[in-house]
Amino acid sequence: MDFSTIAGIAGGHAEARAIQVATSLGLFESLSGTALDEAAIARAVGCDRRATGLLANALTAIGLLAKSSGRYTLTAPAARHLLAGGPEYLGDMILFDAALWSEWGRLEDSIRSGAPARTPDFFQSDPAATARFIRAMDSLVRARGDARWTAAHLDLSGVRTIADLGGGPGTYLAEFVDRWPGLRGELWDLQPTLEVARRILAERASGALARIELRPTDYRADRLPGPVDAIFMANIIHSEDEAMNQAIAAKCFSALAPGGLVAIKDHIMDRDLVEPPAGAIFSLFLLLTTRGRDYSFDETAGWLRTAGFVDLALTELPHPPYTSAIVTARKP
Repeated sequence: MDFSTIAGIAGGHAEARAIQVATSLGLFESLSGTALDEAAIARAVGCDRRATGLLANALTAIGLLAKSSGRYTLTAPAARHLLAGGPEYLGDMILFDAALWSEWGRLEDSIRSGAPARTPDFFQSDPAATARFIRAMDSLVRARGDARWTAAHLDLSGVRTIADLGGGPGTYLAEFVDRWPGLRGELWDLQPTLEVARRILAERASGALARIELRPTDYRADRLPGPVDAIFMANIIHSEDEAMNQAIAAKCFSALAPGGLVAIKDHIMDRDLVEPPAGAIFSLFLLLTTRGRDYSFDETAGWLRTAGFVDLALTELPHPPYTSAIVTARKP
């Protein structure tokens, strides 16, 4: 690592904020299918001309815009991932990150105290925050392709019913039932989340929605519904501490039919908790917003074995673009 790398990382907040603000303003949409100069962009987004030009130049330097003869156009990556409504739109995740800017400003406080910078409530206390969070999860998974890859590689042959525990927008379930015609899905999550999920599924996967039951479930407090043939969890264990994850594993064991499958998708860390790097860095976000962190395979496997599961296996998703893995196990 050299000076330029260190300096680039240390100043990375500038690029992040430029993208976040441009997304919030609708700047990328103003350039959809057209080329505009800074004055026209400023009029389209309702901002100061000079300041808009500075932002557009920064986005050009980043590689999201191209500039020729004073006019700006979208680059291919921006057109693919930053236009609202597109199938691989990342903007909802970008806006979610932007909404947590103040929490990142309190990272030092959390490091000193060990306490989150906000109440770890899964963003359920305010409808706007819930919608922003759940749409962000859908946006990230769609843009990167996690759900498509998982549906293509997770063997659900013989599975008739699968539950997505804490499944948020239902993005994974929609892919599962689309790939496996005889499969029925159940989305187990908190009621405010399910209300957002129903809207997202109706918008993007109305056919799949007919084969998905939305069941209000608080896995912290409730006994899980069942029995089902498989339980899938994506990005759940990283939000909880060790004791709760052991309890979740036991609840999943009880909710599965004999021979049932549990699949846990997350950053699955090495024993030193530094690989994959994305998981080690993401654990700082988890410190700010949850009770958890990213866990190793040994830790995850320990909870599953204690609960009674057998036949544990680890499947790493290809990197890039993915940074996660799937732990699977069976109930005898």
